[in-house]
Amino acid sequence: MKILITGASGGIGSEITKELVKNNEVIAVGRDVVRLKLLKKYLKSKNFSIIKMDVSDINSVKKAFLKIDDIDVLINCAGILGPVCLFGESDMEKWDETVKVDLLGTVYLTYFALPLLLRSKRGKIINFSGGGSAYGRAFHTAYAVSKVGVVRFTESLALEYPNLDINAIAPGAHKTNMWRDEKHDKEPENWGDIERLKDFIVYLCSEKSNGITGRFIHYKDNWETFDKDNLSKDMFTLRRVE
Repeated sequence: MKILITGASGGIGSEITKELVKNNEVIAVGRDVVRLKLLKKYLKSKNFSIIKMDVSDINSVKKAFLKIDDIDVLINCAGILGPVCLFGESDMEKWDETVKVDLLGTVYLTYFALPLLLRSKRGKIINFSGGGSAYGRAFHTAYAVSKVGVVRFTESLALEYPNLDINAIAPGAHKTNMWRDEKHDKEPENWGDIERLKDFIVYLCSEKSNGITGRFIHYKDNWETFDKDNLSKDMFTLRRVE
């Protein structure tokens, strides 16, 4: 299986990449190629390659895809936290960058990956969402708005392309650089289980998850026992206010 992943140089993305490269061909894309090269040196795997790409720049994404012939899975893991403060105190340039990376980056990658995924036996898209998608997050408006958009985009896209599996996932809270120096955020009492998260990603990349699509799934959900034929269309989706 051939997997394209963004955000592989980050704390969560690198751990997922280390797991996936064991049994798959993995292409990591990102603008920080120095960190990606360090990851490649660490992995020492012929299954791993890197391509420079700025996910927030549509022309950069388009150019990078000229070097990609085929993929079976797209994992949109790239993300930044953005300004953490009252909205009225926000730096709009940082706000803008957050939306471009977290939301538009997902949209751009998906657009150029779709033709390749549709040629796959069962193409899959895994969009990282997270806190702010299902509930408001005060002081995190740029991040929350972007991630809500990712979930809605995921649900809509899944309806348009029923032959693909397209899901948004909440990866849980893991100790990454996103938590540094945030006066309006408290570290969780219990960090997420990275091993379970990696198992979850492997599951969603596999044929075992065929037919699970258009969902917003938390990695702690009982995804191992999903009954695909009886899933309510409203389960695991973005919570709506009626």
